[in-house]
Amino acid sequence: MIHEILPHKLSNEFRVQDPKPTDFLIRYNGSKTLLKKNDEGYVIPQVGELLAVEGKTLADFEGHYLFSIDDTAFFLDDSLAGKTDSAASAAPEGFEFMGNRTFRGMNPVERMGGATAAHIAHWESLNKFCGKCGNVTIRGDHERSIICPKCGNIVYPRISPVVIVAVRNGDKLLMAHNIDNPNPRLFLISGFVEIGESLEQAVHREVMEEAGLRVKNIRYFGSQPWPFSDSLIAGFTAELDGDDTIHMQKEELSEALWVKREDIPEYETDVSISCCLIENFRRGFTINP
Repeated sequence: MIHEILPHKLSNEFRVQDPKPTDFLIRYNGSKTLLKKNDEGYVIPQVGELLAVEGKTLADFEGHYLFSIDDTAFFLDDSLAGKTDSAASAAPEGFEFMGNRTFRGMNPVERMGGATAAHIAHWESLNKFCGKCGNVTIRGDHERSIICPKCGNIVYPRISPVVIVAVRNGDKLLMAHNIDNPNPRLFLISGFVEIGESLEQAVHREVMEEAGLRVKNIRYFGSQPWPFSDSLIAGFTAELDGDDTIHMQKEELSEALWVKREDIPEYETDVSISCCLIENFRRGFTINP
């Protein structure tokens, strides 16, 4: 899955440090990240090469440290602060602002690091002003936080809980396609946890809302960070309880159907827990392999 990057190691404790030319630089314009084009697609630019293409040196660097993977740090560029939307979206030659799902096609370190950095960048972009009094905020100097110097309000990174569930009906798996997912493949029922409900209650509710089905024997499978929606996803397996007639929620899904084990194609498990759950069923396992 996306967070499994061994033998590499993520060090995400808060600290302040200066950049090296070979460190990665995330430039986020509020919705997209600046990436460098190459023959194979896109890569995250290094601090030194982005500064050089703009005629700058490390002495001109505007940004702050986010975290490191092994000995390479990820920094968030602060040079767009105060610029107009058009200026913030201007990309140097050879670079392009791309949606954050582009990270999914990168190597494990850039995929995990880029997506996580974009998660932090998105959180910071949403909290430039205090939600309590409207004053301009500042970054915390001893922990990852955003602070209002006027009223003292403190905001921490937003991580929203999500559940995803592989519902089994004998040798069939409940598979679905969300209307907002650009990937045409079938995946699983999932959704955000509502205020006041447990993860297991969210599983019951989401399956009923999206497919009109009841489930039983809910079992925890595993979890993963999912920076693309500022989420932490908890994966479960469950069994059909009663009638197997699907009543699809057309506002959310374009497809929902029972698929026999032998008809499920192989799914790559290096990115998402959804694919891991599907492969777990396809291979005939009953627990996390």
